Amino acid sequence: MANMRIIYDNAADVAVITATSSVLPTSNMQNDYKSSAHRSSTTSVTYTLTWTSAVQIGGVALPATNLTGDATIQVKLYTNAGDVAPVASSPVIPACPGANLELWNWSMPLNSNAFIFGGASKSAVWFDNQVSCKKCEIILVDTTNLAGYIDCAKVVAGAYWEPTYNISNGATVVLTDTSGATRNDSGDLLCDRGFIHDSLSFDFSVLLETDKVELLKILRRVGTSRSILVSLAPGENNSIMEQTNTIYGKRSNSGINTELFGIYRHSMELEGW
Repeated sequence: MANMRIIYDNAADVAVITATSSVLPTSNMQNDYKSSAHRSSTTSVTYTLTWTSAVQIGGVALPATNLTGDATIQVKLYTNAGDVAPVASSPVIPACPGANLELWNWSMPLNSNAFIFGGASKSAVWFDNQVSCKKCEIILVDTTNLAGYIDCAKVVAGAYWEPTYNISNGATVVLTDTSGATRNDSGDLLCDRGFIHDSLSFDFSVLLETDKVELLKILRRVGTSRSILVSLAPGENNSIMEQTNTIYGKRSNSGINTELFGIYRHSMELEGW
């Protein structure tokens, strides 16, 4: 298994994105609002991202979709926008295997309305050899999706940073439910439905000097105001482990400690969008 990876500069935000079918615009995938999603008109869609200048792509992630456990994903990268043959291509892999999310209580299939309540599946494709390209295709197929369409709230694509040594054991995943309960005059306990978001915390117990320099560069660049994509189990074909330990969100302030000469330690905590 690869070490954890961070995509901190999202090239998809500056790409021209087209889709093979659209009910809602693809520009909805280029902001940080989970409730603002692209919607296709069918249960299969291909997103094409193009750039005028070459960008480095090592990973492509969809941090909030309505894809079911039967969906598949494939990513193809092209050196030039007009190329027909990809310079790199992933196999067709499960997009988010596991149990499907249940239907929400307004009796409608899972859709973009569910994003605001945290009801979203995640998917990612990783390339061990990062590629310089001007076009990226993301092919999604989810023919059994009862919604009849595909919702995708965000595309993250770019180069990743991977430390020399992996994080230490003991990563913590927290699901926070903001729902509130009150009791009425009749004694009934009523719930005001809120949204659910995830958070992830972990430790770099061994950072070499080169890793510390690169991590400091990332921390200065993103601060606590910009979202980053973190996967603690990349390349696991979107297993339950990878989905659980992947997060798109903003980090909290934290420092880098010197353990020994040339060896450093850092704890990172992120709140999911």
